Amino acid sequence: MLNYIRCAIMSPTTRSSSNNKKNSQPAGEALKDVSSSESIRTEGAQMRGYKVTDNERTRKYGIGANSLEMLIAKANGKFPLPELHLYLASDGFEVTDDEYLKSLPAQTLFIVSGPDAVITTDADFEFEKMRQQSPLLKVADIFYDFIEQHPEKFRRMITEYEHQKQRRVLDNSKAHLSLKAEHMEWFAGGEERFHSKEEAMAMRAQTRVRGYYYKAKEELTRNPLYRQNAKARQVINAVLEKFRYLLIGCDFFSMMFDRNCKQKHEFLQQHLGEEETDAGRIPSKRLRQVIKEYTKENCILDEWSTSLCSDLGDFYCQGSYSENGNSCSKQHIINPYASRENLILFQVWNLDHQIELCRTILPALVANVEELVSHPQIKCSLHKKQVVDISVLEYFLEIFSLKNLKLVHIVCHEKVQRSNRSNGRLLCSDCHEYRIVQELMEVQVDSLTT
Repeated sequence: MLNYIRCAIMSPTTRSSSNNKKNSQPAGEALKDVSSSESIRTEGAQMRGYKVTDNERTRKYGIGANSLEMLIAKANGKFPLPELHLYLASDGFEVTDDEYLKSLPAQTLFIVSGPDAVITTDADFEFEKMRQQSPLLKVADIFYDFIEQHPEKFRRMITEYEHQKQRRVLDNSKAHLSLKAEHMEWFAGGEERFHSKEEAMAMRAQTRVRGYYYKAKEELTRNPLYRQNAKARQVINAVLEKFRYLLIGCDFFSMMFDRNCKQKHEFLQQHLGEEETDAGRIPSKRLRQVIKEYTKENCILDEWSTSLCSDLGDFYCQGSYSENGNSCSKQHIINPYASRENLILFQVWNLDHQIELCRTILPALVANVEELVSHPQIKCSLHKKQVVDISVLEYFLEIFSLKNLKLVHIVCHEKVQRSNRSNGRLLCSDCHEYRIVQELMEVQVDSLTT
């Protein structure tokens, strides 16, 4: 990763006519002789400023010199080494003669080093400092170590990844197709009765939402309060009926899986089925249309009547309950419109209630019903008037809508005890939510009369 240059060793030498004579002189006299000899050799040469540092960049000094010998001698005074060589900090090149030294600009930085040292250039030094501070580069080191230790396993992984990539490209080449005649194999099995992929996916969304209706109905009707209290039974039956008409108004949220729906879920801006058969009387086509027009006109469910997929049909996991927001750390993605295989795999993607259905929402609903029938004189917390109903619309949104539902891959569906609570409450006749639901029920009564 780093460019290394082998260190050589060099120490300054002095010239003297007699070693015995020099050794017999005092230290001061010896230094005078050295200075005299240096001045003779460099007489007339211009002094220039340079910088020296060690390989670890612990210290840096400025030195004036007019020859390589003088520069080495002074550098050795700052970094005492048995032998010393000078290397360019920019590229690790060793400077060995005065002619090359004179070609370098003033203030050139040199690295001093002893024997067998490995020179770290400026670029390598900065990169190593950045690597120590960057988690991403540390991960890269681990990745390269894995390649070196397991080359065969790595090659198999790359080969498998390329095969999967080719399969995805092949699948996505048909993702934009819609009609049965264009992509026959996609409609094999249960989707044969549909004319387009969008119809089939809309029906799958409706099926999931109907499942929540049946689950809520089962839990509520088998509750002891429903079986033992006639007034409570009447209220719960009325709630289930209102749920059913609200579901009709939003077409059982069929648009959740429909890529043709123009209104997309807000998290995407970051990155025709059967009607109800056993949930009560089947409304006429005219009544269904009236309900849909009313809900649309009054924008009752518009905010949550959105699609969870892109225009091509890509669905993104919104992350587990413990992950805040609508992002998945594992980055799960699937396009059930692309192939029959993806359509089958999409069945393991779940709609996860953030406020839990059976542990929180339905018990809260039952508790409010019990409060309503047991204490009919209780006052609404908002308008201080006598309560007349429970917040059906709030419970409806928590059970069936994307206000409380997140689309998650099965591995991100955490089935754990959660601390959040339902927002349902008791309403009086002045509460806006109560008036909306009452008007909706009056619409369906007027339609039946007409």
